[in-house]
Amino acid sequence: MTGERSPQESGDDRATLLKAAYAVKSPDDNRELYAKWAATYEQFLNDYRYIYARQVAEIFAERSSAEGEPVLDAGCGTGRLGWELSRLGISPVDGIDISPEMLEKASTMTGPDGAPSYRRLMEADLTGSIDLGTDSYSGLVSSGVFTHGHLGPDALAELLRVVRPGSVGVIGINASIFESNGYRARLEHYAVVGAIGDLDVKFRKVYEDADDSNANHFTNIAAFTVN
Repeated sequence: MTGERSPQESGDDRATLLKAAYAVKSPDDNRELYAKWAATYEQFLNDYRYIYARQVAEIFAERSSAEGEPVLDAGCGTGRLGWELSRLGISPVDGIDISPEMLEKASTMTGPDGAPSYRRLMEADLTGSIDLGTDSYSGLVSSGVFTHGHLGPDALAELLRVVRPGSVGVIGINASIFESNGYRARLEHYAVVGAIGDLDVKFRKVYEDADDSNANHFTNIAAFTVN
């Protein structure tokens, strides 16, 4: 993982930014927040001993048999998940995110061989249609995107559209909203109608030192096959 070290961010600053992340209501709110946070976001992840992306990458590697086929990282942010995938030898990976500042940071990520973790990075708003062709990808991953804020389970349909049948998807969803915001119901509906198969949801920590009393410190990682 590479990139210039950002100026130090205080604990108060981190708490304020995290609170703001849970409060975003629109795509514009999201752009504004991450324009401010991009420079220190990787430092924040390291300080909080973030293990979310690593777990998504490992589950994907365990389930997917695709080799050398393109994988889409939805809401890639600064590229932590792409870096974890490249560490596991998974490539090529394309990333999409609403924040150009976060994408710029993602472009600095490199794998163990020094090659860029991402083949391509694109600015996209996941609340609408994505400018990608149907069945473009042989894998789908996401960590930290489906949380409080402007996204909801409706965004899953467009992501499924761009993934080829037979491909593996692994998507993390904040545990505090998994039931209340309709994610479990939507995933189970997709399984019933045959849009996805082999659905398995794992309850995992977001941070190594997760607070058991804080649901935001946990995630439900949904793994499935796209039909």
